[in-house]
Amino acid sequence: MKDFLLILGIIAHFVLIGADIFGQIVISPVVLSAPPASLAIFQGEYAYNSTVFWQPANMVALALLIVALIANWNTPRRALLVGWFVGSVAITVISLGFIFPEYGAIVSTPFDSLVDPALVQRGADWRLISFLRMIAFLGVGLLPLYALTRPKTV
Repeated sequence: MKDFLLILGIIAHFVLIGADIFGQIVISPVVLSAPPASLAIFQGEYAYNSTVFWQPANMVALALLIVALIANWNTPRRALLVGWFVGSVAITVISLGFIFPEYGAIVSTPFDSLVDPALVQRGADWRLISFLRMIAFLGVGLLPLYALTRPKTV
């Protein structure tokens, strides 16, 4: 059961990374290429809104991480899983404090057919920071994978 719960947490973590990679490769390059003209996808009655995925997915992943940590608390895996938890929470807090609000501010810019060079630069800066966040989250995700190689009992 300890392995199963840990594997579920790992799957949830890497689903978030997969969604982030999708955003980095498919969404961001297009919408941040020539804002505000390129932000049309976020405007109007049928605007794209990924919040309906990200909010519940993050909560599910965090819940599974906590359950895996609790299930494996009295094992040699604990230190790795605590690192996973602390790293994931720290990255999320940093993201909630800057990365997500900046993205929201950029994409909520009213549509205009002109390209704003300052907004293009903000988008480029955001993409770099978001990419670094994704790499850090990927690195933190390696901790529970390594933990699976550790014994379940002392």
